Amino acid sequence: MKSSGLVKKRIGNKVTILMYKESACSHCNKCSDSAKIANEFTFISDKENIEVGDILTFEMEDNQVFKAALIVYIIPLIIMFLAYFIADKIGLSEGKCIGASFSGLIISFIGIFFYDRFIVKNKMEKSVKVINVEKNGEGI
Repeated sequence: MKSSGLVKKRIGNKVTILMYKESACSHCNKCSDSAKIANEFTFISDKENIEVGDILTFEMEDNQVFKAALIVYIIPLIIMFLAYFIADKIGLSEGKCIGASFSGLIISFIGIFFYDRFIVKNKMEKSVKVINVEKNGEGI
């Protein structure tokens, strides 16, 4: 998946960028520039010519993006339904089964938060490849 962003800071080989939104509406001029920024992202790059203010075009491995989408969107639903069926099998009432399913959903979100914070962050930093560095509107 290709994305681009504005370099916010660089410390050693760690580069922090403000990623641009990748939708059709992000390219028009009707919004302010702050509305075009999606989020902050940090990764490791060996390129020496990256400076604050540059615009980077970079690529993340597609399997990492697919895996992240699977974890965030599918796993919580599976855990929610699984918690409901387990609560049903042990004989809880329907109201308690629903409560158990939402408890499973909350627990899965907490698990995803910690998984993202401590494991995925390190993997994603290493799976980014810088394709292009633009300085003052020129590709280098």
